[in-house]
Amino acid sequence: MNRSFKVALVAAAVAAIFPASAFAHPMKGVGDFYAGMLHPLTTVETVLPLIALSLLAGQQRRETAINIIAAFPASLALGALLIAIRPLPAWLGTFELLMTAVAGLLIAWARPFPRWIPIALSVLIGLAIGWSNGAELTSDISALRFVAGLAIVGLLATTYGTGLVRRFRMEWAQIAVRVVGSWLAAVGILVFGLK
Repeated sequence: MNRSFKVALVAAAVAAIFPASAFAHPMKGVGDFYAGMLHPLTTVETVLPLIALSLLAGQQRRETAINIIAAFPASLALGALLIAIRPLPAWLGTFELLMTAVAGLLIAWARPFPRWIPIALSVLIGLAIGWSNGAELTSDISALRFVAGLAIVGLLATTYGTGLVRRFRMEWAQIAVRVVGSWLAAVGILVFGLK
């Protein structure tokens, strides 16, 4: 284990042992941005499809992956703004889990699909995650900052996940990605069944 990994592991253990109070807006003027970045990482329904989409994008051709990296943050922002038009539907969390299962199965299949399939999936996942996170917008939260944070976390997650999959082209690494995809599909289906 390298030194930075050990430090991160100790820091995570200390944070778990001595939890601090959680504040949604820790700094005046920039708290809304960070809340937008962190909020999609707080529920299973939003984290799983985010991970699945980034891994799926990494398995696709370069042009398709770039289109996903561009389309996903835009659809997150658009989805967050949907809350101004329509209230949050009760089925949205279930839909996110269903999209996780679909993306996980596509990852496990590990084929380059026609361009429109993963791009359409990224737009659907982005709209769903954005819409569910947009429900957190209240009058005391800056919608611009919150949505910008949401879009940035989508951009970072898809970019890093895509880069991770594309960087490790060894056969064992690609098998590991497929296994993670099958686990994501299984977890999505299991949580879907529990709802």
